[in-house]
Amino acid sequence: MNKPSLFLLPLLLAVAGTAAAADNTATLMMPDGSSDMYVGAAIATRTAAGDGERRATALRPLFQIQWSNGIFASATGVVGMHLSGTPGVEYGPLLLDSNARNPRDSRRFAGTHEIDGTPDAGGFYNYFLGTNTHLLVNAVYDSSAHGLRGQFGVQKRLSSLAPHHTVSVSASVALASSPVMREWYEVSAAAGGKRDYRPSGGVASLNAGANWNWALSSKWLVSSSVTATRLGGAATDSPVVERRNFITWSSGLAYRF
Repeated sequence: MNKPSLFLLPLLLAVAGTAAAADNTATLMMPDGSSDMYVGAAIATRTAAGDGERRATALRPLFQIQWSNGIFASATGVVGMHLSGTPGVEYGPLLLDSNARNPRDSRRFAGTHEIDGTPDAGGFYNYFLGTNTHLLVNAVYDSSAHGLRGQFGVQKRLSSLAPHHTVSVSASVALASSPVMREWYEVSAAAGGKRDYRPSGGVASLNAGANWNWALSSKWLVSSSVTATRLGGAATDSPVVERRNFITWSSGLAYRF
């Protein structure tokens, strides 16, 4: 059975259906420079297009933590560390959780590759274009596919919309090398697939998202996000993909500390 998809990582949406995790929202990774820490639970959809999961909702953990030494973690399966001491610039290493898949998980996966759910390692670079606008870049080595995937995006925080409300919007493009695209979308008729299909690397997906935090009090907040994804042509043409466009969302209650 598949591991839960990463909803808040758009980088992973192209190859696992985040954030997606994609993710994986939804923000592109842990919010830029945020020291907000909270723990709770959320109702979230799964990412259905890339890995064939049903469009079911599930109760998922909701947390985001960043320590004073720069290490951060989130429920989307992201762990990293801020290394930069320069204002307006952030960079550091990343460790990402990864979905697993077996061709026996579903009839749709017949003729596809088995995917190991091993962690993927890489790094991130954030550049502040202004007070509320940030350029976000990350790249990781996919330890299962033995290839590279990356993401380029922009995030803008909308200030002063309403008291106790924080809203940010983002847009990104996810890229994947040929080994990654083939591991997720290649199909072999000889192995039981519908037809032979062998994709090449390139644009894996285009993503747009929004994140909304509503502070109910100094300790409690409602955190919600929504991500719209359009898969690239190489992914869409695969027999295992039924939809090119899809939307995922999450909403939950968390305790801030």
